[in-house]
Amino acid sequence: MKQFYLLFAMIFGFATIGNAQNTVTVNASTTQFGYANVFELPANGGGYVFGQPWGVEDMKTVVDAGANTITLQPNFSAWDIADPFWVDPMTGLGNKTFEGNTYVEDNTLVGSELTFEGGCEARTIDAGYNVVAFIKVFNADFSVLKLETTTLTAGQNFSVTYTDVAAEDTTIQYGFWVSGINADPATETALGSVVVGSIILGLDDVNSIKLSTFPNPVSNVWNIQAEETITKVEIHNLFGQSVFNASPKSLNYEVNMSYLDTGVYMANISTERGSKTIKLIKK
Repeated sequence: MKQFYLLFAMIFGFATIGNAQNTVTVNASTTQFGYANVFELPANGGGYVFGQPWGVEDMKTVVDAGANTITLQPNFSAWDIADPFWVDPMTGLGNKTFEGNTYVEDNTLVGSELTFEGGCEARTIDAGYNVVAFIKVFNADFSVLKLETTTLTAGQNFSVTYTDVAAEDTTIQYGFWVSGINADPATETALGSVVVGSIILGLDDVNSIKLSTFPNPVSNVWNIQAEETITKVEIHNLFGQSVFNASPKSLNYEVNMSYLDTGVYMANISTERGSKTIKLIKK
């Protein structure tokens, strides 16, 4: 029946309804998870050894919610000079390939096509490490992995899209991995890092995003005024939890914050030209 309808629509020009589409961007206020996949070195066959949850801080990923940046580094925590599993006693070098994944898991996105995008603010990492942005989609028992990736280039935006939507999809993760030899902590500075964050705007874009917000600190009502249509307003607390989400489609917008607890929040305001992230204090 589905094939017949599609053929019928193609012949007579009727519109068809496809999968819904969602776009997510780098948001350092959102809860980040860590997972390590460990492999033998290519010289030792490159075989898979194990995979398990791994602390984001233990992977030496630095999450800065205030700046909305995530700094990705080679792994320095899997290092024990006395353990031949991690350090080759003959060479004194790392003995495993460590793939450190830093990601967001949001299963409300299941059933929709997904684009993950952001900007690579800096890349100084050693050429021996592979760093990518990814979308991973699993089925219920994690026996099937569908993977989309893209590389990260300093000063450029990235975008990766998943379209192979299936009824079996149950888990969606999007984020980054750093893959390469487990490293000696003494080499941390020399091996560099990759910094990712918000979409990098060109000069014309920056100049064109003209908006004002007031008051800050705010007690009850927070006002947003812009010269182009405000398309989305999202506010997160410092635990990465969304406390407000709206799509005003207007030039001026008021956010009722009277129900929120006293504290610091991160507000992301999107317009037709781009977006800005603002630190917002609730009195």
